[in-house]
Amino acid sequence: MRYYLAWQYITGYSTSGMHALIRQGHDVQLMYQEALVHPPFLAPFDDAELTQGLDAVGWSGEPDEALLMRQLDEFQPDVLVVNSWHIPAYMKAARRWRGRALRIVVMDHQWLGTPKQWLGRVTRNLFIQPAFDAAFMPGDEQAVFARHLGFKQHEIISGLYTCDDPFFTGPQDPPRNSFLFTGRLVDVKGVDVLAAAYRTYRETAEDPWPLVVVGIGPMDEELKAIDGVELLGFVSPQDLPAVMASSGCLLLPSRFEPWGVVVQEAAASGQAVICTSTCGAASRLVLDGYNGRVVTPGRPDELAAAMTWVATADPEHRKAMSVRSSELARQYTPTRWAEHLTDKCVELIPEKVAGRAAQPRS
Repeated sequence: MRYYLAWQYITGYSTSGMHALIRQGHDVQLMYQEALVHPPFLAPFDDAELTQGLDAVGWSGEPDEALLMRQLDEFQPDVLVVNSWHIPAYMKAARRWRGRALRIVVMDHQWLGTPKQWLGRVTRNLFIQPAFDAAFMPGDEQAVFARHLGFKQHEIISGLYTCDDPFFTGPQDPPRNSFLFTGRLVDVKGVDVLAAAYRTYRETAEDPWPLVVVGIGPMDEELKAIDGVELLGFVSPQDLPAVMASSGCLLLPSRFEPWGVVVQEAAASGQAVICTSTCGAASRLVLDGYNGRVVTPGRPDELAAAMTWVATADPEHRKAMSVRSSELARQYTPTRWAEHLTDKCVELIPEKVAGRAAQPRS
């Protein structure tokens, strides 16, 4: 099958699935927005490293519309996947290829009922529905949004994000005695809540676990002066699996988190996970009391209590949490990502693409 991927910024957790498509024998072309100056919401990934082995062309400013259309005409994709519907050239391509390829929009926003989202719902027959045949998103909360935009259940593809294969190290035996936070050091990630909760935890713990912090951002001062905190700064994608494998419990105190790929990475590496209820991945990857805890955003007391609960669990309970996390993470391997996307495309192409029968996946 031929996939053309019209992307915005790329990350390790987006290209891992793309590489899996190639390994399964599919033809893949990628156009993406280069992160020449990294926006504040994106870690400084290396585009050249991420696109190695992919037939990829990058752009800055605005995509080359003529190049995009020429590539599509030459490649003749079976599937056109569009990440970010606000890019005019991508939207023009999606409309032009109506009936010629299966057109899939990528979306990771949860339905929050904001005025902007309601506007999208009201105008869906003019803007979204003419451009796309299906929607590809991480999980349940995003599926609610997709239904508001007019997509039927069989047109909704779940499992958008997947961590890379090296994270799947399996259960820890014995589990590690340390906490880990990885993410941008900004307010939305709840860094101030993390700092307050860790202080409280250390005050009450007889033998407190250290807290390893991976990431950069303006709120690093919140954590620098706290005993037991080790700041690693930015860690490259190829080095992060080893950091994950050496930690016993991930902490994600975000005030808002559409999904949270870091939860997948932590579960795959056999960690217990403590995250907030706003984290989209919690519905599939963190079962409260089973492989971690789900807490209220903005509540350092709850987070500290959850940390104590994990750290004081007996060894067998902690080993069981590690096994459970590893099992839950198997829902989202890159291989499964590629297989599931292709299965859905095979199902939808005969319905959406005029005169074209879907080819079974390799």
